[in-house]
Formats: sequence, structure tokens, C-alpha cells
Amino acid sequence: MKEMYSGEQAKAIDTHAIDTMGMPSLVLMEKAAMSVVSVLLEKAGPSDTFLCVCGIGNNGGDGVCVARILHEMGYQAAVTVVGNSEHMSEEMKTQLVIASACDVPILTYSLVSMDEYDILIDAVFGIGLSREVTGVYEQVILDMNQSGVTVYSLDIPSGIHAKSAKVLGCAVQAEATITFGVNKTGLVLYPGCEYAGKVYVADIGFPRKSVDFAQADAYYYEPDDIVCNLPKRIAYSHKGTFGRVVVIAGCDTMSGACFLSAKAAYRMGAGLVHVVSTPSNRDTLLSALPEILFSTREEIKKVLPLASAVVIGPGIGLSKQSEELVEYVLANTKVPTVVDGDAITICAKKDITFRDNFVLTPHVKEMSVLTGIPIPKLQEDILGTTKNTAKTRNCILVQKDARTVVSDGTECYVNVSGNNGMATGGSGDVLTGVISGLLAQNVNPFLAAKLGVYLHGLSGDVAAKQKSTYGVMASDLLDGLTEVLTNIKCFQKEGNENETV
Repeated sequence: MKEMYSGEQAKAIDTHAIDTMGMPSLVLMEKAAMSVVSVLLEKAGPSDTFLCVCGIGNNGGDGVCVARILHEMGYQAAVTVVGNSEHMSEEMKTQLVIASACDVPILTYSLVSMDEYDILIDAVFGIGLSREVTGVYEQVILDMNQSGVTVYSLDIPSGIHAKSAKVLGCAVQAEATITFGVNKTGLVLYPGCEYAGKVYVADIGFPRKSVDFAQADAYYYEPDDIVCNLPKRIAYSHKGTFGRVVVIAGCDTMSGACFLSAKAAYRMGAGLVHVVSTPSNRDTLLSALPEILFSTREEIKKVLPLASAVVIGPGIGLSKQSEELVEYVLANTKVPTVVDGDAITICAKKDITFRDNFVLTPHVKEMSVLTGIPIPKLQEDILGTTKNTAKTRNCILVQKDARTVVSDGTECYVNVSGNNGMATGGSGDVLTGVISGLLAQNVNPFLAAKLGVYLHGLSGDVAAKQKSTYGVMASDLLDGLTEVLTNIKCFQKEGNENETV
């Protein structure tokens, strides 16, 4: 598990390390610059040239320090400074003095031709930026993006908000970002992650006490988290040991949602899956998935008490009969329940009360219907709205998006697995089945939601490798899930886009 921090939280860590722990800021800056150089030299050739484009704050000081280290190593490295020198930070002033003494070229920006260099270092803004980028800064960012030269950003691409990941007018499009001490929320959420490129999290020596001083915004899983969180499969067992999932899904015009959720629950390890749907779906489902039990909606009172976990909503429609079914199930289920699709819309309409073992899985439009908050407003603070809604509605909330966020009202998990090939019909139905399969095996609802989302994304990554992101279908995720669970150790070795240096 890896934590990520807002700009304010990261600044609090830095301040605590300096003011409370007594670490000199220039020492931290030196270690940050050295970590940047180590990343650069993994990619750069011996004859590559570097230009550090620096602002007047401490991020600029990091850039000047990088240029000086490269220069001392024999590389052609220069600095250009953008901004009003009257407002320059003390650390930036010090770094310029040292760089000048070491004969590092300090160039006037108006005389610089960026395309004459092999690599640009973006050190214009750091994690404290909160205003729109305008004026000379806007021009500098545009110049870097249009130069055709590879850009590496320090801490965060200039122009990206460190918490919301919003583009503040314009932003540097980086090949990679070396961020200092801890990962930043703005590097994980969209659209910030698209500007960051490959992210390296550099250890610059923050004391553990300083990191603990600031509470992280959220966290994400890595492949190692799968093994320690999967439910154990005991040898002395039978189908009842691993629980019964009751999937209440589908209507006369939709059987696929039932199939996908039910098969995903089986693939995730549920001992038995019992589908409740309309009679017209019986033959289709039993032919496609003979392992299931099947009952009609009219039999729900007999079936519901047998459940270890429940799924309700995929493809059930919005008819009056569906509304009555949702109201009955949510009022009478005692076990962990995944509420998805049409059931969420019905819950919003009926203002149904949830419980802390309910897992709601809305996409952005359903979330807007559920909360009454317009979609653009929701996306301004996806962590905050997800966390607040989970808290006020007393449930586990899985806010599905390109970066799915899961919250129990206290913590926030952000999912970093998956790809755009999963933006296809039925993908969400597979997710409900995966989560329910974990719930049936007595996994805590919050953990089941987080782990289910992560495994679902990894399954999509496997499918994309085999089919391309153009060709992924929801049913491919079922095979992908099997491969993920079969080859857990391989996924542990592969890691993800974020790398520690």
C-alpha cells in the first residue's frame, strides 16, 4: 500500500522536517537534486545537454541544484530563470550563488532556444501552485511543450494542482516526473497523471516522524497487496465454506448483466451463485452458466435468507416491479450487499437508507443522481465528494471512473490498475461479481470493495495485453481475473507505473 498526499500535506512534511526535526532545507534540496540526476542518467547519453527551466521558488532551487550537479559531472547543463527576482526564495538565491561559483551558465530566458538542448528540466512551479498560470509563465510552459524536447518535471508538472490534479490553465507535458519524499494526489488522479508521465518517488531523507505528522489524502494498492489481503482457502472445505452469492439482476430485455456478475462471483471464489431474474432469462443463463442456481423474482423471499452476500441492480430496469424488488431486498437483507446500476437510481428516487455493509458502485452519472451534485462539481473534488457521501449515507462507496475512488467515509482508496479498454458495456457487472465473491468469503466490505476494484483493473490490464485496448470486452475480464489470481507472484514482480528511487 502506498500513500499519496496533497500539496499542503507534503509541504507540512517538509516544514516539520526542517523546523521540528532540524534538517537543513539545503540538505533536503541537495538530496532531491541528486535523486533527479540519478533518474536522468538512467536515460541520458554521455553527450546529452540539459537546460533547467527554473521558477523563483524552492522548486526552482531544486532545478538549479540539478544543473550544478550535472555540470560538475561533466555534462553541458545550463539554467534559465523565469519570474521576478525580487520575490525569489532564500534557498533559490543560495543555489544560484553556488551555481555561479561553479561556472554553471545562467542564461536570460529571452535568449534561450530550447530546441538546442536534448533534455529540459521543468522546475518552474512546485506543489504549492493554486492559481491559473498566466503571463510569462504560461508562455514558458507552452514553449517547453512545443519544443519537441524531452521534459522531466520536478515534484509535479508545472501547472498541475497537487491535490485536485486539475490543469491550472496550462501544464507541462512531461516524459517523467521525479516527485520528492512522498507521492502526490495530483500525480495519481486524472488529468494530472496524464501530464506526469512515469512517476518516480524519490526518498530525500524525510524523517518518519515528519511523514507521520501529515495524514495522507488517500492510498493505492500495489501487486504485493493482493497476497496479504486475499481470503484464505482452507483445505478442509466444501461449497458452503466459501459462501453463497445471490445475484438479483437482469430483466426481460437484458440477461448479460446476470451472466457477467454471476460468473465473476464464481471466478472470485464464491462457493455457490444463485441468480434471481425474470423467467425469460432462465434458459439462456442455465445454458451459458450451468453452475448457477436460478429463481424468479417472485421467489425472492425464499432465496434471500440463504445468501452470504447479495448483488442487486445490474440490468434490472426501472419498472415499478423493479422498484418494489429493490425496496424489499434492501430492507430485508442482513448480509453484505452490492448495490449497482439501476438499483442505485431507484435508491436515489426512493431515498432508501443504507447500512455500513452496503457497497454502492455508481459511475459518475449515477453518483450525480444519487447526490444531486452536478457532474462537473463532483469531479472538482472526487476524493472529497466520495468520502463525504459515504459518510453521510453510511455505506461503502465505489465511485467508478478512470481512477475509481473507494471510501468508507473515513479513508479513501484510489485505484491505479486498469485501462481505457475497460470502458465497455458490462465491465461494471463484472466488478459487482468480483466484490460479491470476496464478500461471500467473509472479507470485510471495505476491503472487499478496494481489493475487488484493484483485481478488476488488473484483469483489464491482462485483457488489454491480449486483445489491445480497442478489443477488450467485459467477458475478457473474466479470463483476465483467472490469470491474475493464477500468477500473483508475477504481478508482484511487475509493479506499476510508480517507481521508488
